[in-house]
Amino acid sequence: MDFLEIELNKDKKVISEDYKYRNKLIVILVISIVISVLLIIRLFYLQIIRNEHYDSLARNNKEQIIPIDAYRGEIFDRNGVIVAENIKVYTMSIIPVYLPKNYFEREELLYRVSKTFNIDLGQIKSSLEKVPKNSYESVEISDNINMSQISYLAERSEEFPGVYYGSKSVRHYPLGETMTHILGYIGNISQEEFEAKQADGYRRNSIIGKEGVEQFYDKELRGIDGYVQWIVDSRNRVKETITPAIGKPIPGKKLILSIDSKIQKDAEELLRGQVGTIIISKPTTGEILAMVSSPWYDPNIFIGKIDRKKYAELINNPANPFWNKAIRGRYPPGSTFKLVTALGALAENRVGVYTTRYCAGGMLLENRFYRCTGHHGYVNAYKAIQYSCNTYFYQIGYELGPNFIKKYADLLGYSTDTGIDLPGEKVGVVPSADWKRRRIGEYWWDGDTLQYVIGQGYLTSTPIAVHMATSAIINDGVMYRPHVVKEIRSSQTDELIYNNDKIVIKKLNIPTNVFTVIKEGMRLAVAGGTARRGAWSPNLKLAAKTGTVQNAQGKNHTAITIFGPYNPRPKDDMVAVTVMLEHSGGGGGSTAAPIATAMLRSILNGENAINARNSIYGRMSSIYQYMRSSENQEEQTDESTSDNTQNSADDTRIQYE
Repeated sequence: MDFLEIELNKDKKVISEDYKYRNKLIVILVISIVISVLLIIRLFYLQIIRNEHYDSLARNNKEQIIPIDAYRGEIFDRNGVIVAENIKVYTMSIIPVYLPKNYFEREELLYRVSKTFNIDLGQIKSSLEKVPKNSYESVEISDNINMSQISYLAERSEEFPGVYYGSKSVRHYPLGETMTHILGYIGNISQEEFEAKQADGYRRNSIIGKEGVEQFYDKELRGIDGYVQWIVDSRNRVKETITPAIGKPIPGKKLILSIDSKIQKDAEELLRGQVGTIIISKPTTGEILAMVSSPWYDPNIFIGKIDRKKYAELINNPANPFWNKAIRGRYPPGSTFKLVTALGALAENRVGVYTTRYCAGGMLLENRFYRCTGHHGYVNAYKAIQYSCNTYFYQIGYELGPNFIKKYADLLGYSTDTGIDLPGEKVGVVPSADWKRRRIGEYWWDGDTLQYVIGQGYLTSTPIAVHMATSAIINDGVMYRPHVVKEIRSSQTDELIYNNDKIVIKKLNIPTNVFTVIKEGMRLAVAGGTARRGAWSPNLKLAAKTGTVQNAQGKNHTAITIFGPYNPRPKDDMVAVTVMLEHSGGGGGSTAAPIATAMLRSILNGENAINARNSIYGRMSSIYQYMRSSENQEEQTDESTSDNTQNSADDTRIQYE
């Protein structure tokens, strides 16, 4: 019995030990399975789910993608003169991820780069702050390094991890200041611009158009950037360069301007030293031949390192050289606006061509006398334009009312932009009774209407709006979109892609004979009216409307809108000119007219513009001397005759507006 118990106890002990051993095996097996499953899951995550990410990291350990800027399209004037070209320069860039991770080592490297290659340390750090420290994006830190610096970096590349050299094209404007406000300039993309245009392929160090056609046509000019692959070793040395077919950059398109650089230079020379603008166009196509805004600046100052002193002088100039006054300046149009009222009144038969109003030097309204430019007697539509008779337009405007005036101002484009292919165009103010109530909180008075009808009061317009209204009159109601870019062509094949000429934006439903009356009145203004002294030419028939407005400082803004050669029917050889001068003194017929007429004589007759202007000044001086002599004689014989002079053919007492 004792023997059996002993044996049984032995068996139980063996079974217990086997059971414990088996449990341990099961635990180990379970742990092994769990670990294996976790490893499989991790492996699946790394190789399948995160494959693209880690593949990219692995590739970037040996490959670097270096972007290549596309060749920016060049710009030519209408005669093939290049006005914006590209010049090759060498650059230095940093790829942040390859910089030392240790803060002190990184700072020491950036300091050495600054001292060795003469690059401002603040500029380097400012550029790097725009991207994350682990970014593979190439950050340009200088675009002005020379070949000796490139050789030094190439020989010691392992001493400058993450620092690379390259090349790119930079903009150059060979005509300097000429066409400043038309061409604009280019510069580094801002953070706001980058965020707005990143989806269109712009990078943080992209170059972008800032003004003029460089900005308006930036998408066409910039092309499509490419890239190359660099294979580098562990010491940061480039071992191989790969240029994939899909990585080749596509150059930007070529722009052909409607601008004639010779006409532009002449216009700039005539306007030099004055504040104002000149617009010259072919009204039958919409082509702008010249557009000058004075003062101007040299866009080349924005290429490379900006001269801070020169930039500060420009930015603090009260005449604002950066402001294109042709499309952004808003001024009372003065008597040039009288054409609008005359056109509307004749178009709706509210007044006949030969219906007269009597001018005795002004119009009395309630207790105020609104003066005219002279004592014109009985005046019809022709003479009203010829002599710019305020009284005639006071009476017509008073009869028609402000809503009628606004209707035709709107029709002729004063309240909308022209659609010109330049950025930043402004729109003037075309007031009404409702507008005054909303904006000023006052009622519209009859006196407001009298100021309105002669282009003053609350009314403002841009010079381009005045110019376009004149073009519509020349074209018998057809308005073509004004443009400074005539054609867009392929830089590679010169194939025509787009033409801007003769794009109709509006047709006015007004009888042709109404426009003929307006044009004939403008012709009379040159032959013997307000423009006769500054716009008359011996061998060229011109038609014009002058304007003068006194500003709050008591100084005159003067203007003229003129065209030639005169013909009642529009012809392709016609040229229109609008000149607006700030604080010029005198009247439009004596200040703006000589400039506009000199340009027309140069364009249409081949005269030297400066000589033509000087001859006009000489003629005007002779007339003024004769007038002073005649007045002295009249005062000696009969002082009273000076108050009774009427508008005869040789009436020298009719003032300018």
